[in-house]
Amino acid sequence: MENIQQFLGVNSDNIGQVIEQLVNQEVIKRRKYERRWYDNQFFDDGYHFRVISRKTGRVIDTIGKMTGYVERAIPRASQQIRGVSNLLWSAEPYPVVYPERITIEDFRLPNGQVDMQAYMQAVEKSKQVARKQGKWLTTEWEEADLSLKIIDMMIIAAKQSISYLQVYSDPVTKQIKFDVFDAFDVITEGDKRSLKDVPFITKTKSTTIDAIQSNPMYKPEMIKKLQPDNKYATSEIKDAYMRARFGSKTGEKQYASVIEKETFIKERLSDENWKRAIKLDAGGALEGKSKGDTIMRHVFSAGGITLQDEYINYDEYPFAYFRFEPGPLYQTPLIERFIPQNKSLDVIMTRLEKWVNTMVVGIYQKRKGENFQVSNFSGGQVVEYETTPLTQMQNSTVGATPFSVIQLLDKYIEEQGASTSALGQTPAGVKSGVAIESLKASEYANLKIATQMLKKTIKTIADLMLERADKDFMEPKEVSYIEDSEPQFFDIIGNKGFELSQTVGKALPPTIIPIKKGTKVRIEIEPGLGLTMDGKRNSMQQIIEFMLKFSEVGAVNPEAIKVVMKKFLDTFGFGSTQEFMEAMEQGNVNDMTEEQIMKMKVAIVEAMKDAGVVGPEADQKLVDSTKVGVVEALKDTGMLDKQNAPQAKEPSKSISFKDLPAEGQAQLAAQAGIQLSPEQIKVDQAKKQVQNIKNANTPAV
Repeated sequence: MENIQQFLGVNSDNIGQVIEQLVNQEVIKRRKYERRWYDNQFFDDGYHFRVISRKTGRVIDTIGKMTGYVERAIPRASQQIRGVSNLLWSAEPYPVVYPERITIEDFRLPNGQVDMQAYMQAVEKSKQVARKQGKWLTTEWEEADLSLKIIDMMIIAAKQSISYLQVYSDPVTKQIKFDVFDAFDVITEGDKRSLKDVPFITKTKSTTIDAIQSNPMYKPEMIKKLQPDNKYATSEIKDAYMRARFGSKTGEKQYASVIEKETFIKERLSDENWKRAIKLDAGGALEGKSKGDTIMRHVFSAGGITLQDEYINYDEYPFAYFRFEPGPLYQTPLIERFIPQNKSLDVIMTRLEKWVNTMVVGIYQKRKGENFQVSNFSGGQVVEYETTPLTQMQNSTVGATPFSVIQLLDKYIEEQGASTSALGQTPAGVKSGVAIESLKASEYANLKIATQMLKKTIKTIADLMLERADKDFMEPKEVSYIEDSEPQFFDIIGNKGFELSQTVGKALPPTIIPIKKGTKVRIEIEPGLGLTMDGKRNSMQQIIEFMLKFSEVGAVNPEAIKVVMKKFLDTFGFGSTQEFMEAMEQGNVNDMTEEQIMKMKVAIVEAMKDAGVVGPEADQKLVDSTKVGVVEALKDTGMLDKQNAPQAKEPSKSISFKDLPAEGQAQLAAQAGIQLSPEQIKVDQAKKQVQNIKNANTPAV
């Protein structure tokens, strides 16, 4: 990291002055960006022709009022950047925690075998822990309204190219807090491509002197040296804008304010700062650290005066940032790509409005010096003249050129990612949900880069939350959420607090979940079901049909079908789906009508017939198999050999098994150890009778 050593030799008394100089230097370097940022801010506010003078720094309006033309601002650009933000957030990204890795070698027994039961239990436990860690993340998001804060970040980044979210722990409540800041409030080196590459980050905000004096962490002797500046921001341009929008700050003592700076500096531990780090350790900053490792220095200052200097147990800067595309931290904002087209639209629409108003009222010709008087009454209008009557000029058409230019400008705007459907202007011929879904999907595909940047931002936020919970949650904390309309509860604790409790033998809940920094997190998005409600419902219906086909062949168990049905009902917005699921589980065949039962019986018989289980073919197979079995039994007992052996006497006519009566067949089969059912014997006898009848009716040759 560049310039990581530049603060090593600076002691606590001088660090505030050094930070003041660095901040002023970076503000001067980014001055051209600041002008653009607040030109964009004015444009988003609806002042499309108001800018900040590059020479004087004052706010000026470029509209030529003396010429009689007051351009009407059409606030399309404001909706365009918000339409892009809405479409980008419609994917509903959320964090998912990876389970901790469980290796099978840890469960290998001395005899070389693997205890698979213990291994599978450990794997399942790891999945449950990861699931609850993910639940804790989503619960914290909901309680802190983090979704709204991220949307705020996207709108700010659209106007200023970058926005920041600070993640920190409240020192009193030990709750994780989130604060959004624009590009003016956070000062760093804007030419770097990542916050990991910058040597310092300074967050600024206007704070009253009374608030600083009431802070017990600040040194009283340093607070006395503060001089109020009553500014809104460090940047003169932002301060001028805030004064124009909200008025100047009062100079009364109880309202006097100063720009407070909170700076985070990464230092490399060495002999030069080792003793100072030990002295200023705020708690755990040096834990596990050795010389050569990076340590975070935390400084509060105002007006070049150091209010507090300490070292904290942060591994990374506690800021997540959002940009619409990769590259340097300071880049071209999204709204700037819409400003030229929108100014052209403003001019054209203003001229068209003037033409419409003029043509409706009409243009009259009169002779120079001619006196006339117009009087209005309930029945109409009276025009009095002296010599020459007034004549109204013929109205002319505006032509198709302005409207063609408007269509061309709309096309240019769509090329920047703000299409018609994102702005709530679906084409007239598009009515079906499938067509609208196709439009949304096409627009969302154009925001692939911004989607990846958003996922990176959310992952950074999740990582910072895990780090703060790991190091700051020293006591168990209850987490509650609703699942299947039932409240669920579990406890969490930071990994540092968990290990400390294990060391001192402190009792903890048996199912407590430790939160560890460095836990792998991936960000999932849900555009697959669709970007509109109709698209999601159609996708869920297709999924159910697909799952039911697998369920018919036994590839999917009923529990999976229940999960899909629950998601299906949630997609349709039924609210709580618990009653539906309970009704499905309690349903049985007894609730069916007689007609339904009869249809089910017929269907079962037809299915058995198709499978060859019942019917004439099945009976014939049963008879044939019985015959083969009897012959095999006779052969095994030797009776068949005796029957076929040569006799001394005159051979007699042999009697086959089929010629025996039913009692004889049953007796002979019993001797061979075979049990013939009466049904089998009856079938055989019936066939024998049929054959005898056929033989009797056949004429002799």
